Amino acid sequence: MGVPVLPDGIVIRDATQTDAAGLEPVVRLADPDNPNGSWRGLPSVIDQSLDPEKPTYARVVEETSSGALVGGMLTLPATWALTHPMLMGSPNALTIAGLVASLDSLAVVDQWRGKGIARALVAEAEKAAGSHPAGKLGAAVLYATHEPELTDFYAGLRFTLSPNGIGIPTPTGLIYYGPSKGYRFSVKPLRTGVQMEPMATPYGRQLVIRGVLPVPAR
Repeated sequence: MGVPVLPDGIVIRDATQTDAAGLEPVVRLADPDNPNGSWRGLPSVIDQSLDPEKPTYARVVEETSSGALVGGMLTLPATWALTHPMLMGSPNALTIAGLVASLDSLAVVDQWRGKGIARALVAEAEKAAGSHPAGKLGAAVLYATHEPELTDFYAGLRFTLSPNGIGIPTPTGLIYYGPSKGYRFSVKPLRTGVQMEPMATPYGRQLVIRGVLPVPAR
């Protein structure tokens, strides 16, 4: 599936610190009822996205005639791995945080929806997370946490649904991570060698993802 062609008068570009104030109300559209959403730390996220050593990316959609920001998205490392009880103190925590990317705060304002912009932002997230400068390994998978009604949107972009979350094999066992109640996970591999299989687990039917760590779990 090719990258959607953007409408005339619209560009997607890297976010800068001068975009923070205008981008905040846009990305809040992705999760308006969450007082602790990623928008709260937006200046810090943008700073990290400007650092080529950090696996964090922030993109804005700009209306060229007015300069208004009409969409945006953040791609973040899986920071939950750093505090996962099965990974505390393990070098695999930092590794998994970098190899599992989260598509976060994807939003487009009402008047520009339905024109392929959101699909173009997802393509941007895949490209950014799946590659890394200086020959470093990019993310193995990209996942999105979303409302059930967005399942078809992500399925159309070749994401696989896992309502109860994901499982990742590690040398110390299978770790699990799932969405908040009422939300879903959709996941897409970003490189060859990654295999995903729905399996029954103590936490529900989850998508077990093999091939995330550089060395297969034993």
